[in-house]
Amino acid sequence: MKCIPLLLLLAIFSCSSGSKPRNLKNAKPGKLEFFETYTFSEIAPSWDAACKWVHEQDTVAMHENIPLTENPRGLTALVRPHTNFMIGYVKAEDLLEVETLLALPEVKAKFPKNLRFMFSYREEDIQNYHKMYALYAIKVPESGKAIIDGRHIENAEAAIADYNGMPVIRITMNDQGAHDWEVMTRRNIGRAIAISVNDHVISCPVVNSVITGGETEISGNFTKAQAEELAAGIYLGKK
Repeated sequence: MKCIPLLLLLAIFSCSSGSKPRNLKNAKPGKLEFFETYTFSEIAPSWDAACKWVHEQDTVAMHENIPLTENPRGLTALVRPHTNFMIGYVKAEDLLEVETLLALPEVKAKFPKNLRFMFSYREEDIQNYHKMYALYAIKVPESGKAIIDGRHIENAEAAIADYNGMPVIRITMNDQGAHDWEVMTRRNIGRAIAISVNDHVISCPVVNSVITGGETEISGNFTKAQAEELAAGIYLGKK
């Protein structure tokens, strides 16, 4: 088991050239949002209760006395646990089943009212070269709106990171966004912040220090084409 998933990469402060992203003509607007997250340990009792409830609704498992941990149709088997900053990994073929189970009113009632589950925007490489989707527990503010979203963005562009030569997305925020991002990072030092586009997490960095200035890089093991597509969508989705 890895200690840090591929999406748990540090969002670092950097300078932006201010140029418009490429491929705007064919891009579709993207809904960029920054959320605080729950650690797995914070919701572990809720997760265990949800797993137990799902297992108890399985008439086959109950009839055959299959233990919760051995039920292939339960959340315990469908979601592979991982680090404390995420819930776990899910195979592509199990995504719909897991989404359906987590959307059940009886399951949702086991968790905090402001918790929303969200998957990574694409499969990730994990141990033994398997590819799976990451599952995160998002904290939704009382307003129902993300702390930072398209209202706070001035520019977004794909670039090559100076520190490792990998494609990244450079974000420039307006004054309100810079202030809210500074407050958000200050409040979450040592915790993960989920950065999503169209309701899928593209990066979930652990905050190491306060980020000021309103300029940041989003790293997510992107290809050049993926970074350009996401940057163009974010740019078009700003408000």
